Amino acid sequence: MELEDRVALITGGGGGIGEAIAATLAGEGAIPVVNDVDAARAAAVAGRIEARGHRALALPADVTRGDDVRRLIERAVDALGRIDILVNCAGASQTVMFEDIDEEDWRRIMDVNLTSTFLCCRAVIPLMTGRRRGKIINISTISAHRTAIFSGAHYVAAKTAVIGLTRQLAYELAPHGIQVNAVCPGTTFTPHLAARVPQERRDLLLKMIPAGRFATPQDHAYAVAFLASSKADFITGVALDVDGGALLSWMDYETYVAARRTGAGTVRPEDVPGR
Repeated sequence: MELEDRVALITGGGGGIGEAIAATLAGEGAIPVVNDVDAARAAAVAGRIEARGHRALALPADVTRGDDVRRLIERAVDALGRIDILVNCAGASQTVMFEDIDEEDWRRIMDVNLTSTFLCCRAVIPLMTGRRRGKIINISTISAHRTAIFSGAHYVAAKTAVIGLTRQLAYELAPHGIQVNAVCPGTTFTPHLAARVPQERRDLLLKMIPAGRFATPQDHAYAVAFLASSKADFITGVALDVDGGALLSWMDYETYVAARRTGAGTVRPEDVPGR
């Protein structure tokens, strides 16, 4: 298989997109190290992967803390010998207007989304440069290219910074045989989204996605698996949008099609004043 015996550390792997990534990499032959701040969640994900006949290791840690990250990497290397792939998927968001963000919330969102990425990259890069091979995939969001619907300005700021960090690391590490890329998920349908968003609002959101559906965690997992594979060895510094065309949408798709079929918006020379 493409990732046979590669060791992949997935932070925030205790559910949602992180679990889909861990399971998909395992299906490609990798050995996922499932990290989560919640030990029970990490163990449950690793158990589900093992039930499918794959190896997995659960290692809880708070990746916003340098000492925890150092111990996490040491335990992973002691158990499996190396880390070939790092997926920084730990994340947190908060739906709030800017004026309601307090300093504690700002620091928490920054730490979970950005500081954790910095700390984990800093810890694994020496292991990868020594072997002149490695893959780092950081999870950002399409909101880093525009604005967020369900998250606040602090989340957008942190995830935008993740893309900047990705590009800088890609440049510095390319001579060492390490590729660094980001995946930017669009609106992803999860039980959490279903519980928070009424059906009528979901219908409005869907109209802004040309592909006609929300993303799934599996969509993002496939993108990560590709970037982790040898097929992407010449791709680095990329922020890959997995959004079904949502970033292309400047109006809902039905209005776009209707305008072209009816000719609405077409300007003829004789309609221009002064001609």
